Amino acid sequence: APVIDGLTGEQRVFYGWAQVWRTKSREAEAIRRLAVDPHSPPEFRCNGVIRNMDEFYDAFGVGQDDELYLEPE
Repeated sequence: APVIDGLTGEQRVFYGWAQVWRTKSREAEAIRRLAVDPHSPPEFRCNGVIRNMDEFYDAFGVGQDDELYLEPE
């Protein structure tokens, strides 16, 4: 895929994934959702998935010093 606006095709896929799960809520609403929603909070549904994908590490050059780095088992 071509580089568009400085992003590779792979990077754009991960940006799109993050945008799908992007949310903003007040603390009280986040707490309420934890109590009534059977799903994990959006940040875990997004970041918890991508940090387990080698393609994410390759696309962004994620390394040990990066926040989303997950030590291989």
